[in-house]
Amino acid sequence: MKKSDSLTPLRKLGYESGIGSESIVYNMFYVYFILFLTTVAGINPVLAGTISLISVCVDAITDPLIGWICDKPGTDMKKYMLIGGVFTGILLGLTFIVIPGSQAVKFVYYTLVSSVMWVSYTMFCIPYYACVTQMTDNYDELTKIRGISSMMNALFIYIGAALPSVFVGVYTGVLNEKTAWTAAAFSIGLLSIIFGLINHFSIKDVKFIKKAVQEDNDGIMKTYKDLLKLKPMKWFIPWIFFMLFSNAIATANVEYVIIYKAGLPATVITETSAMTVICFLVGSPIMTWVATKWDRKHAVIAGYVLCLIGLVFVKMRGINTLLDIFILQGVTGLAGVGFWCFFYDFSYDLIELDEYKNRKNRAGCITSFPQLVQKFGNAVGLQAIGIALAMVGFDAAKETQSASTLTGLENISTLFVGACLLISLICIIKYPVNKSKYAKLQAANERRRSGEADFVDPDLEEML
Repeated sequence: MKKSDSLTPLRKLGYESGIGSESIVYNMFYVYFILFLTTVAGINPVLAGTISLISVCVDAITDPLIGWICDKPGTDMKKYMLIGGVFTGILLGLTFIVIPGSQAVKFVYYTLVSSVMWVSYTMFCIPYYACVTQMTDNYDELTKIRGISSMMNALFIYIGAALPSVFVGVYTGVLNEKTAWTAAAFSIGLLSIIFGLINHFSIKDVKFIKKAVQEDNDGIMKTYKDLLKLKPMKWFIPWIFFMLFSNAIATANVEYVIIYKAGLPATVITETSAMTVICFLVGSPIMTWVATKWDRKHAVIAGYVLCLIGLVFVKMRGINTLLDIFILQGVTGLAGVGFWCFFYDFSYDLIELDEYKNRKNRAGCITSFPQLVQKFGNAVGLQAIGIALAMVGFDAAKETQSASTLTGLENISTLFVGACLLISLICIIKYPVNKSKYAKLQAANERRRSGEADFVDPDLEEML
């Protein structure tokens, strides 16, 4: 179990705060982009969902490439993070500009700009999450780093989900509504850049662990073919997909539930998002303790089960008041805490497994899988919410929606989200790597690095 001697507590804190650079942008986009396109930019809901689907899918194509490049000998991950973080913040503002023109013109503009933004986002995120395994490979220390980062993420989720509406309200006092949205997005983008710079200068001089594995770089197709052959991938990939699919739907739909089902002003999201913050502040240390005491899987499963029970309760109660919105936000946050605390940690399991099976150090490529699946899950989710809104009869031109539409909005946030989470839960239960098996992987890899090149652990062979 190694860690870089230069990885001081202060530098770890700086690294952990880098979560703000991606989280603020991520949450603003998924909370407000569909709402912005449909109610401010005047785009048809299905078309708005299609814009999100295309932009994120275009980016997803580049995820494997960026991961592969990050694993090439001599690649400076820190430089990629710096460039990606700065451009992501700038492009976020450009994504929320209201342009004149036909639906076709708007479709092309928002698709192109949001696509480039997500590529920049990936340039930051993949090396950000991958490089921590080269600062330490201790199971508990990795868990704690992600746990502290998750606690910080509570604040960043709130900033990304709640602060934009505050900015819009403030800027509307001096600007028109459309310009206020753009100013708010650039303000959030600036905050994102600041945290990216803190991250960069905190780990700029940190020395990475040199792992004793082959340093040659296979072709990109062979690399990903090898990684997909790792048996745990068949549970890892759908676990992430269905969680992010449901998360995108829940996040995008909550504004519609607030405005139309509960009859509350959109600014209520600023208040109710505090429930997500509370879930992370309270849940992250508990989840981290459970993960270090027993196993990450136990923590994630507990969060999912509590969330599903809560969604049943919310559906039975109905969503009609401010209190109901608070409960809904808190309930959905339960699954989110377990997932966001640890879903990259599970990819670190696979990094050790890949080294054991294929004798390669491919942290970038493996870390790109969560990014890739996350993008597809979110993109398909946003496409699905556009379709779902159309199916339940939502019409943005109407101030009052029909009773069936209101019931449909409620069902989207409860029954549909719950069904997707149930699939995700089954997948993480089936995922075979746990703390004890990680320890065996780590021990086996250490023995091979120390000269026992042919060492084989029979228990590990079952996972291959």
